[in-house]
Amino acid sequence: MGEIGKLLPVLIRDARAVVHASTGSDAAAAQSVLAVAYQVAATTLTALGKEDAAFTAMERSWTAIRHCDDPDLETLAASTLSWIFTKQGRLDDAERVAILRAEQIEPDFRSAPEDLALWGVLLLRAATAAVRQERQVSDLLNMATGAAASIGADLMVYATPFGPTNAGVAKVNFLVELERSDEAIRAARAVPDLGSLPPTWRARFHVDRALAYFDLDDDVAAARALLLAEQNAPEWMRYHSTSRRLVEDLRGRVRRRDAPVLGLADRLGLIG
Repeated sequence: MGEIGKLLPVLIRDARAVVHASTGSDAAAAQSVLAVAYQVAATTLTALGKEDAAFTAMERSWTAIRHCDDPDLETLAASTLSWIFTKQGRLDDAERVAILRAEQIEPDFRSAPEDLALWGVLLLRAATAAVRQERQVSDLLNMATGAAASIGADLMVYATPFGPTNAGVAKVNFLVELERSDEAIRAARAVPDLGSLPPTWRARFHVDRALAYFDLDDDVAAARALLLAEQNAPEWMRYHSTSRRLVEDLRGRVRRRDAPVLGLADRLGLIG
């Protein structure tokens, strides 16, 4: 988070300068850089709980997209906006934005793997919003899983992973949201290749495992999963509200003064 905070203002300033100083293809390329920079700003602000500022960043990203040279950035923006809406609790909007764009770019059997991945990411965004409204998500998950199987490998498109691993991780998340904890634990064991995911995605997966174990009253396993999450993305853990809340709950149930979760609570800056 700290490194992003240092890099982004400079990147945005420089991209804006090139946009204003250029014409034609150079200006369009700079607009693409500017659009992505604003989207990174939006996701970072959302992770910090600043959803309103994130929405402003997305508005500026959309402005740049209208003049950029990368048609895929509109899809990326829809995915980012869906996630911001989800974090704001605007679940209907989150689902609608993702579904609408997914319908616009729906691939066929001749589509490139990257196109399938972008489509699959949108389906998972829509499913995330739907499951939090206790809606049926099996069709969306099945389509995303099918797209991942068609690709046959884990890809990284615009810093967003998609493939068999991410589809499996999403299934675990949805089962946790539905409070089907036994199934979530079994599904987690079947996730193929966590090493293909970025650190924060791996950490979120381990937090989902911890939530499932906690629901099953297995506090030791829940704490182990949280420690794995911290090992993968320690800075992210300090800002992630679900992780902090779960550590608080576990700390309230421990009996030993040397329990590992107490050290984790200290490192997260939890007081009490």
